[in-house]
Amino acid sequence: SREEVLKATPNLPPAPKSWPKQTPTTPTTVKVGPEREVLFLSDQMGIKLNRGTDGIVRVMSVSEIQPGSSILRKGKVAAGDLVREVCGVDLRRPITATMWGDTVALIKMTPRPVSFIVAEEVTPNAFPASPRAPQSSSPRPTAAEI
Repeated sequence: SREEVLKATPNLPPAPKSWPKQTPTTPTTVKVGPEREVLFLSDQMGIKLNRGTDGIVRVMSVSEIQPGSSILRKGKVAAGDLVREVCGVDLRRPITATMWGDTVALIKMTPRPVSFIVAEEVTPNAFPASPRAPQSSSPRPTAAEI
């Protein structure tokens, strides 16, 4: 059995009595409008994403595309939108800080074009869209400018 192997193996620290909680601390029911696809064609995406304390990924800010800008995208994305899917990764459920870090790395490494599925949040008292992401005591950053 696993316990016998652990007891017989020297130099292993004891197994923790409980594992660290990786799920969001507050259960959330998020209501969303219709989902829509946004296709990012350039390396510069001109958006800032944030994984909130509820584990949900939101668009915090969107740069306007100016004439001559290096940002190329097809579709509408707005501050406050919920990110439902990125590069085929389903973000419709709350994600952990580790999953968030992996998702940001995947977005940055994926060759363009990159597909996002986003939706407007229609939950009453939804998180307000803000140009500044809330600070977190988490060792991993919760906001990513892409």
